[in-house]
Amino acid sequence: MKCRKLEAIQKDDKSHLFQNYGDRLPVCFVRGEKSYLFDQNNRRYVDFFAGIAVSSLGYGHSALSRALHNQVDRILHSSNWFFNREQNEAGRLISSLTFPGRTLFTNSGAEANEAAIKLARRYGASLSKDRCQIIAFSGSFHGRTFGAMSATGQDKIKKGFEPLLPGFIFLPFNDFDAVKAELERNQNICAAITELIQGEGGIRLVNRDFIQKTEKLCRDRGVLLIIDEVQTGVGRTGKFCAYRHFGIKPDILTFAKGLGGGVPIGAIHAVDKAAAAFEKGSHGTTFGGNHLACAAAAAVLKTIGKAGFMDQVTKKGDYIRKRISAMRKKAPFITDIRGLGLHIGLELDRPGMSLVNRALEMGLVINCTAEKVLRIMPPLTIDMKTINEGLAILEKLFDETGKES
Repeated sequence: MKCRKLEAIQKDDKSHLFQNYGDRLPVCFVRGEKSYLFDQNNRRYVDFFAGIAVSSLGYGHSALSRALHNQVDRILHSSNWFFNREQNEAGRLISSLTFPGRTLFTNSGAEANEAAIKLARRYGASLSKDRCQIIAFSGSFHGRTFGAMSATGQDKIKKGFEPLLPGFIFLPFNDFDAVKAELERNQNICAAITELIQGEGGIRLVNRDFIQKTEKLCRDRGVLLIIDEVQTGVGRTGKFCAYRHFGIKPDILTFAKGLGGGVPIGAIHAVDKAAAAFEKGSHGTTFGGNHLACAAAAAVLKTIGKAGFMDQVTKKGDYIRKRISAMRKKAPFITDIRGLGLHIGLELDRPGMSLVNRALEMGLVINCTAEKVLRIMPPLTIDMKTINEGLAILEKLFDETGKES
């Protein structure tokens, strides 16, 4: 494609597209290579964001590229009226990396969470007609479709879209006493849904004692535990799923983002007793799990499942946090560093978007969420040379910011 000036690209955006994304950052990426992005002028950027943890294998990864090219030459789509070998393979790999169960493929994380909500209610209805309520938590984010948004514990996401889907009970994140009290007084709870690291909520980690006690109480009372692994799953935290860090056994998992390495795909994975609640005709999707998307997922899952891959994610994440901890001596505006693996949040004592914009000017792609938390989520395949290149830019950014304070 012929190179165009950014101003022309921005004009086309405003002329032809919804403006729901507000003021996009002033860059148009046109290609990627490993853990680098290149803009319309062929300027190179270190990618510490991976498209919101989506580009799990970076750009141009040989296994993913080969799988996609091969699939394009064979078949893209045939419909869920027919059997699909690529679905079978991706589903088998998810079971092998999590727990024995059944997988249903969707197009996104929001759709996966919609399916999980429907499944939980269908399961609850099989026990009692009134068993339809779902516990959710403050600060959570489960998507922007109506069911997923209704389960989200952030008022700013819901504003202007009321009335929302009823039946969600919001409790404070990490407050087991609140969960216990609700389950003791309310017999109509069918499920609880939670992230283990609240990504959009500011990289807030679940308390181990809280989630272990919550899981046991849910199991004792026949309440399904849904773990939203949309952002944390597929190796992002140094284990295939974040729940592996906390010694729990969920009933339902939801995935998306890194699952397709950049190809849109989501999934819900459930234990057999829960999956059985979706009987013939109870749920479906036209595009979900088509041949191309599942070929991408299978390639990603095979790569991430290789021996030692996730150990490297852990080591890289530990290294980044250690380096940034050392930078804090000159950057007292960083009040906290948290996360697991390559899912890292830096909390600031001020709004963070100015730092995101300045980083972009310096050739580094990062993100800000929850107003004051910088997110660092590079491709899982990023090498140490590129990590150090990105950290050098961060250090310079923090030095500048500290001097201006």
